[in-house]
Amino acid sequence: MSSSLEADVVVVGAGPAGSAAAAVLARGGLDVVLVDRSHFPRDKCCGDGLTGRALRRLEQLGLDPGALASFREVSRMRVRSPAGRIVDLPTSTSPDLSPARGRRSFAGVARRLHLDAALAALATEAGARMCEGSALEGVEVRPSRHAAPVTGPVTCTLGDGTVLGSRFLVAADGAFSKVRALATEGARISGRGAPRAERARRRPWPAPLHAFRTYVTGIGPVAAEGMWVWFEPGLLPGYAWCFPLAGSRANVGICLPRPPGSPGGRLAEAWRDALSATFLDSLVGPGAQLEGPVRSWPIPTGATTAGLVGPAGRVLYAGDAARVADPLSGEGVGQALETGIAAAEAILRHGAAGPEAAASGYVSAVRRKILREQRISAVIATAMSSPPGASAVVAATGTGRLTRLGAARLLFEGLA
Repeated sequence: MSSSLEADVVVVGAGPAGSAAAAVLARGGLDVVLVDRSHFPRDKCCGDGLTGRALRRLEQLGLDPGALASFREVSRMRVRSPAGRIVDLPTSTSPDLSPARGRRSFAGVARRLHLDAALAALATEAGARMCEGSALEGVEVRPSRHAAPVTGPVTCTLGDGTVLGSRFLVAADGAFSKVRALATEGARISGRGAPRAERARRRPWPAPLHAFRTYVTGIGPVAAEGMWVWFEPGLLPGYAWCFPLAGSRANVGICLPRPPGSPGGRLAEAWRDALSATFLDSLVGPGAQLEGPVRSWPIPTGATTAGLVGPAGRVLYAGDAARVADPLSGEGVGQALETGIAAAEAILRHGAAGPEAAASGYVSAVRRKILREQRISAVIATAMSSPPGASAVVAATGTGRLTRLGAARLLFEGLA
């Protein structure tokens, strides 16, 4: 049975970006509907790593990652270069290095199965209304003067016939954002792809990334003691990882560039090579067992200011829908949380003045918080595209204690 709902803001996608936006908006007194095509809890392809940026944003939202069943705080990360050199990076500071703030952790690991469910619950506890198992089928954005009297300037139609009307739409629906494909000003389209103006904005730079991951049980003490990242010639400037979880488990995967038009067979071959590598065997130990299926997913990078905002300034893209994953590491949870919070704050702060003001405020925040860091990451990724370059970068991070700490902070905390 179809129904109509009105809200100040509709958020599509209840991953980290969408749930963060919904929670902040609801706490700010706005009426929010959070839509997701899945029922929670649900798993999500991810390396499960949480950088300091992600941990700080979770702290800001009031979510304690330590309460998640799979959470594991890590105090060290070991990086291995193509030449075999291993650099030990600290992933927490002691009180003597940050006396004003005490000890700060830069990194942790938690399964997205648990993290995303906790964030969605946080949003609903804040007052957001949740529509689970509801796929988006249509989006229409009208100029304010042509807004329908009941539904408002933005109208979303769900697969069950529900019609949602709102003043703003936060699109946090992933790499293949259906909102981006459907949203157009003044006309409703269904499945015909993005309008020409939107397509012209999508010029990914540098190349998007692709990742594979699986879970391993019964890991040995070497893998359990902290995060491992290693660079292999066939993956550069990508890498392989082994991140420990609670319960003697680990998330093992690879991340590598996938330029447009590159064959999927090369990616699968790289994954098979990584799984059969003797170095991985030495990490996880003889008792380790693969658990569950292998999953793969694209990691969209190359965010631009033009790609952050949709029609009439009433659509704000966040998380993977905004392509804000780091072009070097592929890390995206921290950026997703940050863009979701920034979108909500822009609506709360500037929305009363009109959609253009909110859109401008959001773009300014993302440019300041994320885009300038991504330019640095892109430069480093270019330098690490060859084995000598990757070995030189890894070696440079290990020249001293403060250098190692600085590299860890840049990698896990960013410039903010």
